[in-house]
Amino acid sequence: MVRKWILNALYAVIFEHAYSNLYLKQNLHQVKEKDRKLATQIFYGTLQNYRYCEAIWKQHANTKQKVPLKIKILLTMSVYQMLFLKKVPSYAIIDEAVEIAKQTKVHTAGFVNAILRKVEKDPSLPEQDPQHSLALRYSLPDWLIKMWIHQYGEQKTEEIAKASNASLPLSIRRNLIDTSEDEIRSLSVMELLQDPIYLYSGGAIYENPYYSQGKISIQDAGAYEIVRFLDPQKEERILDTCAAPGTKTMAIAERIEGIGEITALDLHAHRVQLIENDIERLHLHNVIAQQQDASDLEGFGLYDRVLCDVPCSGYGTLSRKPDIKLEMKPEDMDSLIPLQYKILEEGAKHVKYDGILVYSTCTLNKKENEKQIERFLKAHNDFEKVDEKTLFPTSIHNGFYMAKLKRKEDVHEKHL
Repeated sequence: MVRKWILNALYAVIFEHAYSNLYLKQNLHQVKEKDRKLATQIFYGTLQNYRYCEAIWKQHANTKQKVPLKIKILLTMSVYQMLFLKKVPSYAIIDEAVEIAKQTKVHTAGFVNAILRKVEKDPSLPEQDPQHSLALRYSLPDWLIKMWIHQYGEQKTEEIAKASNASLPLSIRRNLIDTSEDEIRSLSVMELLQDPIYLYSGGAIYENPYYSQGKISIQDAGAYEIVRFLDPQKEERILDTCAAPGTKTMAIAERIEGIGEITALDLHAHRVQLIENDIERLHLHNVIAQQQDASDLEGFGLYDRVLCDVPCSGYGTLSRKPDIKLEMKPEDMDSLIPLQYKILEEGAKHVKYDGILVYSTCTLNKKENEKQIERFLKAHNDFEKVDEKTLFPTSIHNGFYMAKLKRKEDVHEKHL
């Protein structure tokens, strides 16, 4: 029963804190091939709309009644299907939910049936405060909507919120070193966005021989803009301070056609292994992966370009990582912001004169983005801002922030 598998998958993400994308990658094979598209849609759709769907059934429930965790998820995923899967009749969704409830907790079957029948008759929510209504509609916390409105305005906030629930297509990057445009175009499952980024519609990417041969790699179209922004050149020494899983590192190596030296760092050994796996798959010989804390780079030399793609709150990637919605808290920034700044300062120490430092995140939050750069430039007059860009999320790609800084000779040194 595919919906019982979905229920267990959602339980693993929501209450056991599994990563949604990794869970699917590791477990979707348990679902019959003909049901995998539906399973993926319900799985991600429920996560994306969790707060909204949960609020709809909760208004019909006795607030004093204790509802088992799996039954909460069952009700929420059933409401998602009733509201968003228009091709499936409500009675069929309710009947299957009742059967699953019987297998999970026998005494809850009647409760599930009663709640979903009420939702079927009245799936609306009462009038709310506009900001609260917007947050509920897109299953986002009220504090995040308030912050975005303050930072970006009401219209842009609604666009960001809507994009957080988009079903993004899979985008891939052609290997610039050994795969031609003509070779990629010969595949009917590829649609050009902006070379070397294409949309992919060919099913399981990991089973495509082009992937195993290193001709293509998965890459968000927005994330690749950071690589364009860095603008790496042949024969340069480049440092990627927070590199894992290595997607941007590999894109940098391909752009310089393997001519140059790239050092890719990550704090955790198992994530360094991910970088090394891609180095091998893509047959690259100019990338060195190393376990290292990016906030302490003592002993590293100087580089032509340094990329600090720092750990962040991830608010630009909610459409691809909807489980972030379930766990985000405003206090998360309390530890992230000091760490980000420390990595930025440490990376700056290893930029040559006239070299380039790029700071980037996959979040939409000026405290983690613009404010960090403003603070850095006030403290470092040997750097100047060359460019700055916020890439808001769309139906094609995630959202990102990037700032390009150039190291110049210190004014005081000129007079020594």
